[in-house]
Amino acid sequence: MKAVCIVLQLGNLTFETDPSTDEEGALLVADDELEKLISLMGISHGEIQNAMTKRLVKARGEELVARLTPAQSRDSCDALAKEIYSQVVNVLVRKMNKRMQPSHLGEDTDQVKDEKSDEKNIGSISLLDLFGFETFEKNSFEQLCINYANEHLQNRYVLDNFQSVKDEYELEGIDIDFDCSTINNSEILNLVEGRMGLISIMNEECTRPRGNSTSFVYKTKMIHKDSNCLVSEKLHRPWEFGVRHFAGVVTYDATDFVERNTDQLPLDLLECATKCTNSLVSTQFDALLVERQCLMKNTRRKQGAMSTTICSKFRKRLAGLIEHISATKTRYVRCIKPNENRKPRVTDHMVTMRQLGSA
Repeated sequence: MKAVCIVLQLGNLTFETDPSTDEEGALLVADDELEKLISLMGISHGEIQNAMTKRLVKARGEELVARLTPAQSRDSCDALAKEIYSQVVNVLVRKMNKRMQPSHLGEDTDQVKDEKSDEKNIGSISLLDLFGFETFEKNSFEQLCINYANEHLQNRYVLDNFQSVKDEYELEGIDIDFDCSTINNSEILNLVEGRMGLISIMNEECTRPRGNSTSFVYKTKMIHKDSNCLVSEKLHRPWEFGVRHFAGVVTYDATDFVERNTDQLPLDLLECATKCTNSLVSTQFDALLVERQCLMKNTRRKQGAMSTTICSKFRKRLAGLIEHISATKTRYVRCIKPNENRKPRVTDHMVTMRQLGSA
């Protein structure tokens, strides 16, 4: 509970331009809110102030201290709050899974092999609430991730409900006049996660010193100019591109794609959080710091940086989910929205037919 209080209190901090300097440096104001955060985290005023408003930059063997603007300081503060909350959720999930596992699966290292064999004989019923396909006036990084997950789940759905039945009929010598390629979305998945797909190009931009979203969109359109799934229109702005998803065309605004994909907590904040007196926060951030240091020592730094991006982590977790689904007997329930306005007892036939068309 104290860790959640820290997350909430971080949202109460206020940053303004420091009047004592000519530069655009930030200053932590609202001392009463800061004092509350100090009492919760057990970290000194100076350490929190420096971690939030300054950044240590290493260049050519020298260490320089760069002052952050109020907006940058706010972003750093929000990033810390988000990471703490994420770690709290991870701990809760681990504890719940541990409590719910069969009692005969102990933690003794000598039982690891037995546990793996036992797990195969344990049945389970899992419920997956699928992501809803999203398209808005402005579609950003989150919509790309959600729709990418939808594409994978749709691909699994097609394999489970159409391709497997067709293969079974053909095995028995029964002719079936149905072309699965018309509903196969493998080309879209290849566009997103292929060798030179959207994720790879975006990760490449994250490792470049001056990588930006406009360059990401330009490279994407050049590399995939012959793809039927990528939509490039003359009226697109330099940071816009479209993807022809299974449910329809979505135009994405890639303005902050590179920044959102990096989303790495600065080392200054990471080290500051490890000094927190809250055991949950300090333990989790100690582990994150060790992981970061290992990546920094990695001789293949470029590859190490790519593996820490949001897209790379999302793709890895999604692959684990699909692997788990593939090993189970699945049943699907399709939910159809009757209208776009969330009104009861109102059915918009155009809206429902559009959803059925991609079901």
